[in-house]
Amino acid sequence: MEQIKSSIHPRKGKHLTQKERIMIETMLKNPGRPLEIASYLRRHRRTIEREIKRGEVEHFDTELRKKKAYSSDRAQELHDLNATAKGPELKLGKHHETAVFISEHILVHKRSPDVVAPLLKQEQRPAAVSTKTLYTYIDQGLIPGVSNESLWEKRKRIKRKRRAIKRVKKQHARRTSIEKRPKTVEKREESGHWELDLIVGGKGTSKPVLMTLVERKTRVLRVRKLSDKTQASVLQALKAIERSMGVGPFRSMFKSITADNGSELLDVEQMERSGFSKKRCVKLYYAHPYSSWEPGSNENANRMVCRFVAKGDNIGKHTIDRIGEIEKWINNYPRKILEYKPAQECFDLEIAA
Repeated sequence: MEQIKSSIHPRKGKHLTQKERIMIETMLKNPGRPLEIASYLRRHRRTIEREIKRGEVEHFDTELRKKKAYSSDRAQELHDLNATAKGPELKLGKHHETAVFISEHILVHKRSPDVVAPLLKQEQRPAAVSTKTLYTYIDQGLIPGVSNESLWEKRKRIKRKRRAIKRVKKQHARRTSIEKRPKTVEKREESGHWELDLIVGGKGTSKPVLMTLVERKTRVLRVRKLSDKTQASVLQALKAIERSMGVGPFRSMFKSITADNGSELLDVEQMERSGFSKKRCVKLYYAHPYSSWEPGSNENANRMVCRFVAKGDNIGKHTIDRIGEIEKWINNYPRKILEYKPAQECFDLEIAA
């Protein structure tokens, strides 16, 4: 037997309106069958049948007998109530331990949501979410104790207007421009090429500064506390690194150093020369004047150091052991650019290769 179609042009994907619900209630009193109502409203028969059942209420007739009837008001109330619960269910749900795990790694271990999200999947935690979803949860205040102020990268910064600076083409006679740096260094194809910079304290503080060295390929960081910002202190620190590593390992892992044009880096010949002989053991390249952003890996590493040593802080109050702890934390921090591997692990693999 052929099935009777309730509507020639059914309206799919559209909720019933309040006007249609009132029409259903009116037609049922006539009385009207669901098939007739569906045909009139151009809806499917099953849509009308489900709507009638959903909006049924009990009331008493004139003889005080219980009777079921459809109420458009009741049906509309249920529709409005269900509409408030729209949207996907939160993946965290009742997984309180996962929320605490996220909170601990962000607040205590100082990790970003971009690092915590893959860690959830790695440890097979329930309700593992993506980085984007985790940021959304933080915006909505669903992670206990964590807000945008807890996230280092989302804190408000003062945006400074950049001045138009005329680039100085003339380079110091003894300095080799970054333009002459090999392409293998530019593309980070080879390890052993470093970037050097200094972090200074604020005005009125003691003289000590931090010297930071970042390996371009693996992003491993070396931090040394210097007594002051002078050529002698920088040279002393570089020669100390060479002595601790030995001539052979130092030359294999320190092939070049890229730096800015600071006055403490003027003595090119002494910086390139080995501490054990008069031979050159490392090649120095210099960024363009007023272009300190060119050694980009070092700028990024300095920002991570400043999470522990605030800009303008008195560097003298930080002990050498404390500086070592900061260096270790940064080198063991999972990096997205390294496929969430720590820089120290990647550096150790390069040495072993």
